Amino acid sequence: MKRIRRAAAFAAALLLLFTGAAAEGTEPAAPAAQAQAAGGNLRKGSKGDEVTRLQERLQELGYLDSKPDGIFGNDTVSAVKAFQRRNGLSADGQAGPLTQERLYAEDAVAAPEIVLTDTLEGELPMLVNKKHMVEEYFQPADLVLLTEVLDSKLCKVKYKDTQLVREAAEALEKMLEAAKEDGVKKWQVSAGYRTWEEQNGMLNTKTESYLKKHKDWSRRNARNAALKTVAEPGASEHHLGLAVDINVPGTSAFKGTKQQKWLHKHCWEYGFIVRYTADKEKITGFAAEEWHIRYVGVEHAQKIRELGLCLEEYIEWMESGYIQSDETEITEIVLDDEETAGEKAS
Repeated sequence: MKRIRRAAAFAAALLLLFTGAAAEGTEPAAPAAQAQAAGGNLRKGSKGDEVTRLQERLQELGYLDSKPDGIFGNDTVSAVKAFQRRNGLSADGQAGPLTQERLYAEDAVAAPEIVLTDTLEGELPMLVNKKHMVEEYFQPADLVLLTEVLDSKLCKVKYKDTQLVREAAEALEKMLEAAKEDGVKKWQVSAGYRTWEEQNGMLNTKTESYLKKHKDWSRRNARNAALKTVAEPGASEHHLGLAVDINVPGTSAFKGTKQQKWLHKHCWEYGFIVRYTADKEKITGFAAEEWHIRYVGVEHAQKIRELGLCLEEYIEWMESGYIQSDETEITEIVLDDEETAGEKAS
């Protein structure tokens, strides 16, 4: 009798399987669920049609610019992370079941449109730091490839896709030409414009390096240590397309080299400032970087140098009226509280 009952139950199960019969009220699986079941867990290195479909959807939502090729590479990882952040998911760069479910859903949040910004438009240099951050989809206007501006004999560009705002790139070329005339050669640009996602990747890499070096550190401690030399996404000057990391090819040493000495002595003549110095660390929030220069234009660079200010101080003083636009000296101005600028500056 038990065998008969088991056989009947088995037959009923087969009937449900082949006829598609189900309990009353059950509806077909949603597209998102179907995609989830088919796609599985996609990650860097995955290949195939499911990756292509994933890329096509990311492109449709505005997260992926490159052409879908069925290979889960760095561009796809970045696109997935951006999608995850915008849709309230953990940004690990992997397209697991939950990520795919949200991705293929009709109400998936698309990427906001990139707003091109003229980073040289204002009367004062644009300030970006830990207190003045740019949005994730901020992008400077008039970016150019440095390899199209700089002669390879004049300066090595470490990464071929390095970009700068055109005016800054042309000023850099003039500066390096002058250095060449002074007998100072062998330069390398190791960084220029950087996207929000690229900056995020740098910070994560630095954090991981501290965790490997200090086994007893928490991730929070490692991240805080990393933030002393790597800005968090949105707080890096490299987002402006006006900052350059410049050094000597073939070596990590820059401080004390003839290139570093020439740069610090002459960069202001071409509109650049040494952005992070040891004496201003408490104000800028970053450790000294001898290799990091920022384009602000010749007029501003000259005043910043002569007054011995960092960019944060310079902008504050300019906005407060301590420095007149046509002067390079601090002027005495009576404020609302009858305190003079000279007294306050001291």
